[in-house]
Amino acid sequence: MFPRLFKYATKNIMRNTFLSASSVLILTLLMFFINILIVLHDVSFRIIDSINDKLTISLYLDDAYDKNSVEVIDLQNDIKRAIPSIDVKYKTKDEVLEELRTTDPELVNILERQNPLPETISLQNIPLSEYENLNGIIENKLFLLTENETAESGGAFFSTYTRQFERIENVISILSVLQLGLYIIILTFVVSIAIIVYSIIWNFIYYYKDEIYITRLVWGSKIFIYGPFSLQGMMYVALAFTISTILFLLLIDNLQYLFQIANFSGVYTWNLALVLLLEAIVFLAVGWLSGFFSSRRYLKK
Repeated sequence: MFPRLFKYATKNIMRNTFLSASSVLILTLLMFFINILIVLHDVSFRIIDSINDKLTISLYLDDAYDKNSVEVIDLQNDIKRAIPSIDVKYKTKDEVLEELRTTDPELVNILERQNPLPETISLQNIPLSEYENLNGIIENKLFLLTENETAESGGAFFSTYTRQFERIENVISILSVLQLGLYIIILTFVVSIAIIVYSIIWNFIYYYKDEIYITRLVWGSKIFIYGPFSLQGMMYVALAFTISTILFLLLIDNLQYLFQIANFSGVYTWNLALVLLLEAIVFLAVGWLSGFFSSRRYLKK
């Protein structure tokens, strides 16, 4: 059965080589750009991780509390227990002063006579998905912190926790919107592939409907009449996917020469073979479904 379906699908493709070639070209470009978008999606995760590694939340304690206060100890334990991956570091006034010395020695010379800097709990390595959870824990212990809009210490301004969290939320929301935009564009390209294949198959069926009608009278089997059209859609997609994958792999292998990057072959942090396999399955499914639904309207007649 399959060899006969394949034979007639190939015959349909060769009937209008210009339409077939132009269709494959368009599908190839769409699939190629989908691969580029997936690369950008992967790179966006790297950028997010890189930014997140540099994000630090500093909890400036009120003067009434220090590292020996039960409430401060409980806060640190609650954070570690809820989010084990977070690095929690307590810094005394003197340690904060020493860190400030590396960034602004002149200011430290002024402050050394009297150290007004707050005791600080520094939080690093916070997973993006855990910021809301962390915020819930800290919100319950805000009485421990200096919650003036800015805490001024000898001319040095320290943003309160609330202000820090608002800025981080803004960064996260922007990154999330960018990722969502990539998802929407990728989905739009996949839908475009489905529409193009649907239109191609519909045109073939429409222009050869008289021949199909005669064939149906002689054979009477719907699967042999319309099966080749579904297979034809898959063949268009398979050929376009093969060409686009070759072009994409060539691009990845040569980007290091174009942009003087030492090793761009690791552009995917995921398994490249697995990504391409999933793409092939999705595209072939789209091609088959488009061919099927395009001919389905005639199957009912």
